[in-house]
Amino acid sequence: MRDRMGWFLLAVGMLIVVMLLGLPNSLFAAAPPKGPEVRVDTSKATPRDVEEQTQQSIVRDYGKAWQTLEQSLEENRADLLSSSFAGYALDRWTQTVKAQNAAGLSRRIVDHGHHLEVAFYSADGSALQLRDTAQLEVQYLDKGKVIHNETMTARYLVLMTPAENSWKVRILQEIAPETPKQASLNGVSGERTGSN
Repeated sequence: MRDRMGWFLLAVGMLIVVMLLGLPNSLFAAAPPKGPEVRVDTSKATPRDVEEQTQQSIVRDYGKAWQTLEQSLEENRADLLSSSFAGYALDRWTQTVKAQNAAGLSRRIVDHGHHLEVAFYSADGSALQLRDTAQLEVQYLDKGKVIHNETMTARYLVLMTPAENSWKVRILQEIAPETPKQASLNGVSGERTGSN
């Protein structure tokens, strides 16, 4: 019995010494959370600059929102959405999840990352308008079997507002891609239509 107690005390002592000598924190830290890569560009934000802490929060909370959305769509669980969504976005995605569930379908999103551009950051810090360019693979499932798969670059208009201790997505609206004719009319193309 004394031998066991001696070995136990020796092991605890060695563990304390190892921790005090400073082994890399990565051995003791929790694994980094999995989620989509989110990059943010604040160079065009108006009327004010986006603080570094706010940038970090947006990256964290927007990535979490997409993780939540992906899980909700795959598991048909609208109850998950309120942790990251509010207002119109919460209502819209809740309806989407309920509709696909009623049809016996689900969606799996393989998220390859997001590039956010901050277009507007309110003077009082209460709202951010962003444009997201997302690289996604969407798998449509019927009873767990993939019936359609598509890879896409999707663009979203996003409105985020602060909540208790995070930012929530209030609007997440996909922006339809412009047709070549629309791009030309909007001055995107070098071609001109009509005469002056």
